[in-house]
Amino acid sequence: MRTIKMTMLLTLIVLFMPLVNNAQEISATMDFENAEANVAVVSNYVNAVQNGDVETMVAQLAGDAKIYGLNEVFTDAMNPSQLSEYYKASFATSKHSIDPNTSYAPIKVTGGINEGEWVMVWTTDTISSKKTGQEIAIPAQVTCVVEDGKIKMMAHYYDQLNVMTSMGYTLQPPTE
Repeated sequence: MRTIKMTMLLTLIVLFMPLVNNAQEISATMDFENAEANVAVVSNYVNAVQNGDVETMVAQLAGDAKIYGLNEVFTDAMNPSQLSEYYKASFATSKHSIDPNTSYAPIKVTGGINEGEWVMVWTTDTISSKKTGQEIAIPAQVTCVVEDGKIKMMAHYYDQLNVMTSMGYTLQPPTE
């Protein structure tokens, strides 16, 4: 009797599984109404970095935007005013040159935890010290969520080893 009940339960689960799986279909497309406008918002932000224009950078952000990847701990988010202070300090000592071949990809995700309108950016930010003239090229990928024409979330991913070795740090192999 117990085996029959377990078999029936398993059969019901298998039969209804497709209904549960299809309850929340996830899809992604690069062809959606706000695609060009979203790329323009993110492009305005990137151009403002190139021009050292903190006001224009912050104007592209939602008031409650979260910015990841620029401070010491990736999971610690900056808000727009913290980002403003961060870049004011950076622009005082260095110049940012953004690769003219920067690539942008708008993506709209429907369903799931990543639902929203996204813009991915691939670039190289070459930072030049105003004092020494030393340049550090930083290949980066930036992921943005855009809502209502503003950047709601921004995550920076970049080659930290390249930055450290350009600053003179060395890598020591482990001792055996």
